[in-house]
Amino acid sequence: MTDSLIEGFERALAGLCTDEQVRRSESGEGADAQWAAIDTLGYTDALVPAEQGGAGLSLTDAFALFLAAGRAGLSHPFAETAVARAILASAGHGHAGECIAMAPALAQPGDTIVCREVPGGALAHQVLVGWRGEWLLMPRQLAHATPGAYRPQASATLRWNSPAQAMRRLPAGVEDVVAICNAVHAAGMAGAMARIQAMSIDYVNDRQQFGRAISQFQAMQQELSVLAEQANASVFGARLGCAADGYLPRPLLAATAKLRCSEAASRVAAIAHAVHGAIGITEELALGLFTRRLHEWRACAGTETACATALGDALFAQPTGAGQEILDFVRLQLAPAAS
Repeated sequence: MTDSLIEGFERALAGLCTDEQVRRSESGEGADAQWAAIDTLGYTDALVPAEQGGAGLSLTDAFALFLAAGRAGLSHPFAETAVARAILASAGHGHAGECIAMAPALAQPGDTIVCREVPGGALAHQVLVGWRGEWLLMPRQLAHATPGAYRPQASATLRWNSPAQAMRRLPAGVEDVVAICNAVHAAGMAGAMARIQAMSIDYVNDRQQFGRAISQFQAMQQELSVLAEQANASVFGARLGCAADGYLPRPLLAATAKLRCSEAASRVAAIAHAVHGAIGITEELALGLFTRRLHEWRACAGTETACATALGDALFAQPTGAGQEILDFVRLQLAPAAS
């Protein structure tokens, strides 16, 4: 992914995702038109093989796109759509123009399919659901939707009565829906935290108290340094989660990325709101648009507890021996493959 292509995507997002446009799409107003404009740019087919009309990029290459979408505040599940189209294209199914969310189905008896807190689920046209070893492409219009806790008009818990409602059914193969969600959500979180950092710096440079900008106070500088440390560390963590030659992440790397970004998100959101004070929760500022999304991403698919448990289980499953088991686990299991 060249700098010129990324810059072109970021410029387009800047025009299509102004604060006011994000507020409108979060409320469902003009969301379809905004998605049509985004999809027309062509980046949503970045992971689709070139012979099937896409760019044939790897997840590593597409990371910068996912980061940019998170930084811009795009309400739709852009990264999920890119991966879902690649999965469908690999099975010979094209879905140009459609916005596709992704989610694991909750384990439960019977044939009812329930996906909890799907980010952008209320704005998507379809949802690619991982269910009992299959991919089910479910039409969002046929789902019973319960508004999401953090973005009631944009996200939702979705329930379908039967897999017979699926538009497509295909074997899941080696694909791990939770790992995919962990990787792309971590990238979105890292982008959102980068935007929150920029907003906080602009605010403290503009806000005056006792005749000088509050950015000059040592206590404020300390808070912002911690925020910057967490936000920048999350970018490195999220990049690790997307370290893959193809379009599928490695589950342990994805869990590591999601865990690191979730831990950072909690601190970044708290510091940003402390820096902004009471005005930070008002509609006047866009800060709440981004911090709410951070908390939503933390709560969906692989939560912090689930990711930490997966990493712990993998560690204890390794053969024991003398010496540095944890260091060997990190070196061998949590390092991206050499390019």
